[in-house]
Amino acid sequence: MKKVSNSSKQKVLAGVALIVVVLLVVSSVYVYNEYYKDDEEEVVEDEPERVVDDGISPLENQAMVVEILRIRHRGLYDKLMTPGNSWKQKPTFYWVLDLDGLEYVSKDVEHLGAVTETLINTWDTMFQENKILKDAVEEQETSEITFTLFEQVKTGLFKRKTQNIERDTFSVTYDYRTGRWHGDDNFRDYDGYGHFLGETFEVWFNIYQVDYDADYIPYWTEVNILGTDPMRSDVGKDPDGDGVDTFWEWKWGYDPNVWEDHQKLPSLQ
Repeated sequence: MKKVSNSSKQKVLAGVALIVVVLLVVSSVYVYNEYYKDDEEEVVEDEPERVVDDGISPLENQAMVVEILRIRHRGLYDKLMTPGNSWKQKPTFYWVLDLDGLEYVSKDVEHLGAVTETLINTWDTMFQENKILKDAVEEQETSEITFTLFEQVKTGLFKRKTQNIERDTFSVTYDYRTGRWHGDDNFRDYDGYGHFLGETFEVWFNIYQVDYDADYIPYWTEVNILGTDPMRSDVGKDPDGDGVDTFWEWKWGYDPNVWEDHQKLPSLQ
């Protein structure tokens, strides 16, 4: 009987092993194509595409509101530190608000078709708030706002003449998408939200836009960032359960959908 050499046996075993490997590879490719590849393709196809809604104010006529909450003349302290009663001589001043090129002058008061000059005569206008409403071009993205303060001082030998002197001015750009602004007073800057500290005057103010559901959160922010309904007010709602409602958190720069311990957060002032 003829014996098979070791080299022949090794060749046969190698051939068998090669065939097994080929079969395993083919079967793996088949299984992948039949099951896993289809599953992966289905997952990709099922992923929804994020669509950004670039509407600025589709539910309401677009308009901006500027509130002058308080104006304080900073010269009172120096007067109080000076001997005498000079502090009783209150400053006289007025302000001019420029909204996209349209000026509103606080001293020019129109009544029954006539314009009279009414100046502010006090050290501090606390509790004497003013609100100015201005229409905007539909789908306008930003508005330019400039606030200027003039003080009226007496001049001449006998102080019978007066002169209006520009004291302080600042400008901001309001964004209708987010309801925030930047400029000489920035959102969440070191001196607070809606606050300007000038050489002569200190001003507290607020800016917002006409909003369909009256929650002071712009349409664009609701549909693209917060995922809330722009037709339903979010005032009083607290989705993250941290005790602070959606409107307040968005206004002050926090995420209304993420729980935060607001009692331990640093002050914004």
